[in-house]
Amino acid sequence: MYKLSQNNNVRYSECARCESKAGAIAISINLALALFKFIIGMLSGSKAILADSLYSLKDFFVALVVFVGVKISSRPADSNHPYGHEKVDFVAIFIISLAILVGTVFVLLHSVKDLWTTYTSTFNPPKFIAFWAALISLVANYQLYRYLHCLGTKLKSPAILASAKHNHSDAMSSVTVAIAMLGTKFGFAFLDPIVAVIETIDLIRLNVVMLKDSINGMMDRAVSEDLIKKIESIIVLVPGVKKVKQIVGRRMGHGVWFDVVIMVDHNLPYENGYLISKQVEASLRNRVDNIANIDIRIKPYTP
Repeated sequence: MYKLSQNNNVRYSECARCESKAGAIAISINLALALFKFIIGMLSGSKAILADSLYSLKDFFVALVVFVGVKISSRPADSNHPYGHEKVDFVAIFIISLAILVGTVFVLLHSVKDLWTTYTSTFNPPKFIAFWAALISLVANYQLYRYLHCLGTKLKSPAILASAKHNHSDAMSSVTVAIAMLGTKFGFAFLDPIVAVIETIDLIRLNVVMLKDSINGMMDRAVSEDLIKKIESIIVLVPGVKKVKQIVGRRMGHGVWFDVVIMVDHNLPYENGYLISKQVEASLRNRVDNIANIDIRIKPYTP
């Protein structure tokens, strides 16, 4: 997952005010949309709007983790949790993704059944109220996306931008549902279960991605090779560093931990080597985001 920007990085005073209420707005709107679309789906008989409600449920939990879970995960380390609490987000996302995945599979099976019914027997098309529900969802999600995207861009917060991206995908899903409802109005009853099948398959894909990311987060996944190369290119520019012998990086919670071995002139006294290592650390922290810890060891270099 992602870390929220701190208030001292806020470039505009109005952004600070928005940041304080963004969580409550995102959580409440997504929950309201999920409940609204679920009720309309049950009343109208539309499997597409039911599947769409799962998108909003996913967005609700994502917002909950982003805006509430981050407060727990950002707690400082203590005697019982010496490495901090940042894996709370990944555990929460894992449980949430698994639960939504089960519900999505359930809706998928019923949508396939309805799709089969449209070809084998009489099928009652969903009530047109689902069309208006889809339009309401489209407007609400798009406005929420614009709000969060604007805020996330100004705060340079990947957490808020990620939440905005989820609402954008929900808005696009509502467009598809609205088109399907228009189709059923003109006699194409099969469009509703077809859209439901497409939506649930896409939701399964999204939840599998979320499960994979959460597992990687809990298992301290290694950093990318590109980031390792970037780290090395920064270190070699520090005066006094003769060679970078080893770089090992892993993600622990939101942050990145690095174990680095550098080589300096074997004739240098220990104090000089220590100062070089501190300069290496300062350079890395200035140019690489989300560094949680750097362990730098020094070894003598002989030509």
